[in-house]
Order: sequence, then C-alpha cells, then structure tokens
Amino acid sequence: MHTRRKDNLARELLGFFAYFNLSLLMVFGASFSAFAGVWDEGDIEAGQALFNANCASCHKVTNEVLAAPGLGGIADRWGASDELLVKWIQNPQAAAESGDGYIKSLVDRYVPTYGWMTAQAVSEDDIKNIMAYVQNPPDVAPVADAGTDCITVDELPVEEASNDSGVWFVLLLVMFLIIAMAAAGVNRSLTNASRERDGEDLLPDLSYGQRLTSWLWENRVAVSLVGVFFIAYGAVLGYQGLMRVGVVEGYKPSQPIKFIHSVHVCENEVDCKYCHHSAYESKHAGIPSTNVCMNCHKAVKKGRRYGETEIAKIYDAIGFDPLSGTYVDGQGANGYTSPQDTYNGEPIKWNKVHNLPDHVFFSHQQHVVVGGLQCQNCHGDVETYTVGRVANVDDINLLVDKYPGLIELSKPTLTMGWCIECHNKAEIDLASNGYYEEMHARLKDHLRGNEELRKYMEDDKITVKELGGWECAKCHY
Repeated sequence: MHTRRKDNLARELLGFFAYFNLSLLMVFGASFSAFAGVWDEGDIEAGQALFNANCASCHKVTNEVLAAPGLGGIADRWGASDELLVKWIQNPQAAAESGDGYIKSLVDRYVPTYGWMTAQAVSEDDIKNIMAYVQNPPDVAPVADAGTDCITVDELPVEEASNDSGVWFVLLLVMFLIIAMAAAGVNRSLTNASRERDGEDLLPDLSYGQRLTSWLWENRVAVSLVGVFFIAYGAVLGYQGLMRVGVVEGYKPSQPIKFIHSVHVCENEVDCKYCHHSAYESKHAGIPSTNVCMNCHKAVKKGRRYGETEIAKIYDAIGFDPLSGTYVDGQGANGYTSPQDTYNGEPIKWNKVHNLPDHVFFSHQQHVVVGGLQCQNCHGDVETYTVGRVANVDDINLLVDKYPGLIELSKPTLTMGWCIECHNKAEIDLASNGYYEEMHARLKDHLRGNEELRKYMEDDKITVKELGGWECAKCHY
C-alpha cells in the first residue's frame, strides 16, 4: 500500500519537473530565438537596402569614421547582450537607462563627440538583416568616372588651332622675294649682255638698296596703292588689338585646391547659391568659408578623382582629424565637435576670377533677387567646369535651349558693351516683385510718369534701359 503511494508520488513529481522544464524551455527558447540569432541567418541583400536607407548617412561598414564610428568588426566588439543591441539601435537612451556597463562605456566614449544616435524605426528582423550585411559587405572595386552623364569641359579632347596659314604666308613671301631678286639679277645680266653686243655702255654697278629705291620710284603708283593697303590693314589690326584690352574671356586662374564644379553642381546637384549664398544679400556672390565645405566634407573624406589629397587641404586649413571625425586644437588634441580658435591653420587663398574695374558698381543681389537673372547668363555652364573661369559670350549663347529665359548677347563678357546690351534687351515684369511694383505705382501716380509708362509700353514690353538702366550713375561711382 505504502509502496504504491510512493510510486504515485514519484510519478507526480517527475511529471511536475518535466512540465516545469518544458515551460522554462519555451520561455528562454523564445528569448533565445529573438536575440541570440542577431548575428546569424540574416538576409544580406535586404540588410544592404536597410543599411543604405537608415545607417549609411552616418556609418560605414569598415572601421572608417564617417559622421559616426565605423561598424567594421562590430560582432567581435559588441560587449553586451543581443537584446541590448536591438534596444540600442531602436532607442539608445532607453538602452543607456538599463545600467549596463558596456552601454555606459559607449555613451561616455561617443556621445560627447558625435551626439546621441537617432532612434531607428527598424524591427528585430531588420536588425538581423543589417548585421548580416555589415558582417559580409560586398567587395566593390573602384569604378571609373565613365558612368556619369556629367561632362567636364577641361577633360574633353581639344583640337588645337593650326597656324599653318601664317607659316605658309611667310614662306611664300620669302620665296617671292628670292625669286624677285633672282629675276632682277637675271634681267640685269641679259640687259648688260645686250648692251655689250650693241656697243653700248653697261648699266651702272649699283647696290641692291640703290636698285630697289630706283625700282620703287619707277613704279611709285603701284607701290603707293600697296602701301595704302598695308597701312589700312595695320590700322585694323591695331584697332582690334586695342579693343581686346580689358577683355578677359577664358580667364581661368589656378586655385590652391583642385575644385571641380562639375562634380559638385552636376553629379551631386549642389545649388550655386548653397556655396555662394551671399549672392542673395550682397554685392558679391562670395567665396564659401571652410565651414561651408565641412558641412559635406566632414562625412565625404575621399574624392573619386583626387582621393584624399585635395580634401585634406580643407582639413589642414580648419583643423579637422578625419580619422576620429573631430576637430583639433592648437596643441593637436582632437575630440572637439566644432572648429577651435586655438588652431592656427593656413587659410585657403583662392584666386579671384571675375574682376571689375574699381570705378564699376555691380550688385549680385540686385540682379539675382530683383532681376531674377540666372547664374548661367553671366557665368556660363558652370556645371561643366573644373575651377571657375570667365565664360565666353558665344559659349553662353549656346545655352539658350538648356536654360529658358537666358538673354543672348554679342559683346565680350564683362565689358561695358556687354552690360549695356543686356540692359537694352532684358525685359521687366512690373508685377514680379515689390521693387518693380513700387516703381509701377510711382509711375501711375504722376502725370509725367503716366506719359512715360505709356511710351514704354508702345512695344508691349519694358526693358531695364527704359527704367534707367543706361544712366551712368547706376553703375559708375
């Protein structure tokens, strides 16, 4: 009897422990399946898409610092649980509140420099796929620039203009003179032979100079006509040469950094006014400060054409350590999130491209904001340039189809004739902005102004010239 009770009790106890162990297995097995597999069995292709969408703006899959530390070898470096890794990505502040020592070390090391990572709206499965991609990034070989549709005019083959015509002209002239002198010598010899046969005196023995003078005098009418022609031709050449004084089309000074406009404007679609923002509010378009460059190049540390060489010049000027992604001070210590006043870097000395005489007044703000003029109307197709240059007026005129509203001109760029021609052709919409609206109201409110306005509108348009654009004091001090 007692033996039977003991057997029943033993079976009940065994059943209870079996049920307890099964419950534990189900609970901890579920936890294990959720977190222990973060590093395994993820979808690399899906992870790449997720990484590019959520992580690539700050992290690289190598050890290189972008805007935050690189993720190379993270599987070996991560010192907390998989569950905390998921929480760290989804909500870094919440992970820090867990009190985990490794998480605390991450906060102390990186947050003062890079700030808190933005919480990412990704699931646990998404994180598994991202980690699969980070651990197995594809090997991407460098590719040439041939894949872009953006052209750079300085890299196109150029057919050099031939000077063969001038060379041939000189050669023919020399040959003509030689033949003329030889013919004159032969003619003299034949004449002397004829005179000797007839018993006459021979021609006097004159030098070539004396003979030439005598010939010119004997043919003075023809020589005078030829002389007039050459004098007129020389005057034309002299006039054309003088008219090119101060004309600087094609001027392209070298710069301390091999800046490529086509890479920034065409390939990366950076607007002109992002770098030259003072064109909206000043006479001058301005040269961007190094801080403006660093808005992008704090992350972009290597160019496709010159690698790190040219970008490193920006870092040297402002005091930036690309390895740590932080700024340095005058003692060379890094870890700063902004440029330090104690750092004495050599400023970048850009060479000015568009130079106007001191007595000329020009305002970018007036032309860009009030006039609504496009940058290309004066500067040409900048998205095809390397460094800045003074555009040729013929090259600018080729852009009329690409940039509707561009004004075709004929005078050389940056000359007074060019400006006057533009003011004569540029049409004004009196309802386009407050400046012209006020001018329109003033004309309407006065009898004389009303008369002038009707005169302006006889051809159904108003130009800059008609509103005073040809007044000397508008442009000259």
